[in-house]
Amino acid sequence: MTTTPALVIAAAGVGFGHAVLPDHWAPLAVLARTRRYPPRRVVRLSLLAGVAHVLLSILLGGILIAVGLQFRSTVQRHEDLVVGGLLLVTGLALAVAQLTGRGHGHDHDSHDHDSHDHDHGHDHDLDSHDHVGAHGAGSRERGPVGRLAAVVVPFGAAASPDLTILPVFVAASGVSVLAAASTLVAFAVVTVATIVGATSLAAAGVRQLRASWIDAAANTITAGVLIVIGTLVVAGVL
Repeated sequence: MTTTPALVIAAAGVGFGHAVLPDHWAPLAVLARTRRYPPRRVVRLSLLAGVAHVLLSILLGGILIAVGLQFRSTVQRHEDLVVGGLLLVTGLALAVAQLTGRGHGHDHDSHDHDSHDHDHGHDHDLDSHDHVGAHGAGSRERGPVGRLAAVVVPFGAAASPDLTILPVFVAASGVSVLAAASTLVAFAVVTVATIVGATSLAAAGVRQLRASWIDAAANTITAGVLIVIGTLVVAGVL
């Protein structure tokens, strides 16, 4: 009777241990700050990334169980090369675009909104409304490389399936269908919650950094983070 709870706890631990790694939340948190994403968008993107991550993990895990678990290390190695390579190439593209003067577009936040004669009786504080942050973010993503980063970064957080859940799931499958289903639910809930929580907390923290040089070097900062994380993923460190 104690086997199933132990397996559920193990599945939750596996989910947390993998999702808390920085490649699942750090790039998205940095992108959120440099692109001035509002908190709701950060939660939405990280939630989608977490759900996609779980679905890919379950799908790939099912395929590996069908063809043989001995291929797990091979799949993980190629997975790291693909995901890490995408992050690395995107970071390099952002860096090149910045160096050649193509990495920045017209930023709506660069001029004073108060210069427009709005007689609405309230102050247009740049950080007081989410729609302003989203408006500024849209202007920062006009370039092709910026749009690519906005897609690749959430994808990178999602597209690195966690295959360490497989031994736990296989062991649970030998106990009962309920045990197997319970481990998957625990893994899914903890993984998604960890990715959303870590991304949101990190984004909220770096959001407090309001130095002007951060906004001026937005693409450079994003590029640097993507290059570092991508390199670590390709090297198998993360």
